[in-house]
Amino acid sequence: MANARRTRGKDGDSSINPWLGYTDVLSSMLLIVVLAMGLVTLAKALNEKPPLISLTETDSEAFKFDTGSYGLSQGFLNALDERYTNDIKPTIEAFDVDVIEVIGHTDGQPNPRVASNLDRRLQTVTLQGGLTGLQYSSNAELGLLRAIAVGMYLQSRLEKDQLPVGIRPYSAASLLDLQGNFNPAPAVSDDRTRRRIDLRFTRSN
Repeated sequence: MANARRTRGKDGDSSINPWLGYTDVLSSMLLIVVLAMGLVTLAKALNEKPPLISLTETDSEAFKFDTGSYGLSQGFLNALDERYTNDIKPTIEAFDVDVIEVIGHTDGQPNPRVASNLDRRLQTVTLQGGLTGLQYSSNAELGLLRAIAVGMYLQSRLEKDQLPVGIRPYSAASLLDLQGNFNPAPAVSDDRTRRRIDLRFTRSN
């Protein structure tokens, strides 16, 4: 044993004491654990910012909503599963976040619907349920419903992996450009880069 030390007995003979070697190993392991915990604490103290993940049509045609729809196609779900495995779950684990903000963005095309029932029906929506019978009358409401739809699916994946992460759906309508700046899209805009879902990772405390 490399770290074993010799001790000298009464007769002057030297012998190996293996316990001193084990003590050195345990001390080194304890030091590594303490250093790792210190690095995690330091990273939190520095408030390292997790990356923003965007689901856009320009990145993948799968992340496309049908015009005026907030339903998720099977292609959308498959692509979201891949992003969850490759990007979303690793980000949660790397940055120790417990909240995902799901933000729905739309283009500037006016919505033809004239009646909305969201004020009466949103109280019945849960992230573990479904979206049925909901009518919207604006891009702000459409962005919110798309965010809720994506949030519902993410919630099911998080619960399956037993990750204690909350979902907060929001709508930005057509107000923010790709850089996150306040820049409302023109009312006649059919800009596919504006139609997206942003995922922001935060901590509740």
